[in-house]
Amino acid sequence: MPSTADERQLLDELRDLLAATVEDLSVEEIDPDASLQDDLGVDSLARLELVAAIEDRWQIEVPQEQAESLTTVRQIAAHLAEAVAAPAGGTA
Repeated sequence: MPSTADERQLLDELRDLLAATVEDLSVEEIDPDASLQDDLGVDSLARLELVAAIEDRWQIEVPQEQAESLTTVRQIAAHLAEAVAAPAGGTA
């Protein structure tokens, strides 16, 4: 399980990536418990761009079903913490 410092760093990196990916969104506006769609205005196209950026940044694959179930910044960070900690070459 990641430490609090690791979680904070992951959240900060994710917030930076989200602000860089989604137009008209600043890091200051991104609360970890904010809903991507309802609070941050992330539409389906922006979500696809975000998933692609996450996959590129952390070198992981996020299946569409999983991506759709991750609705807050904190949920995405928790998923990333698990995915990044998982051994390479997991299940196919």
